[in-house]
Amino acid sequence: MGYPLARACTAFDDQLARLQALLATFDDDDLHARSRCRGWVVADVLAHLHLGLQEMLCGFPMRTDAAPDTDHASYWRAPLPGSEHPEFEHVRFARALSSAYARPTALLEHMAPTVAALRRITRQLDEPYALQFQGHVLDVGDFVATWVLEVAVHHLDVTVELPGRPAPAGSALEVCRDSVAALLPPPTREATSGRDATALLLAASGREPLDDTARAAFGAAAGSFPLLG
Repeated sequence: MGYPLARACTAFDDQLARLQALLATFDDDDLHARSRCRGWVVADVLAHLHLGLQEMLCGFPMRTDAAPDTDHASYWRAPLPGSEHPEFEHVRFARALSSAYARPTALLEHMAPTVAALRRITRQLDEPYALQFQGHVLDVGDFVATWVLEVAVHHLDVTVELPGRPAPAGSALEVCRDSVAALLPPPTREATSGRDATALLLAASGREPLDDTARAAFGAAAGSFPLLG
């Protein structure tokens, strides 16, 4: 069984609504603020996220009869296709892309139809199917759940120096909690329950360290953080 499609789509729609609200608060100066991603300002993170959301749009029609080989958790440990050091190349590419706009906020205008299209598509999904994406096969519920996490973590990335902005959707953070829990050994999965979902996501993605209380709760599994590749 894949990740529940209705749960994933609801959380994704909620998160994109929060993203839209966040983007509406940004001006040109905000887009030059530091992000949580090394080497990127806010505009660079958004350029990266927009590329990903466009790739997601292309994923929905890639239906297949093949059995899924990746789920909403294992996706984060699967190697990405590309060169030997894709992370360095993409850091430079996203910076070049974001700087190509005559004004930083023009990027937001470019993102708007992509976000709107994804909200419409996911609202119309009513039955599970398998699809091909980045060399893997996922159930569409798992596919959407991975993008809930992607959007939520980058939402946190771009607000680190911009307090008082819309936060990620609570429903999205709960999907992220599910993915993080699934990456832990079964005996320690319950330790994710009741923990602050934002702090858990930041630690699982390597943005922030586990605090002492969480480290004690996870025991030996704390050494496997960050969990997301």
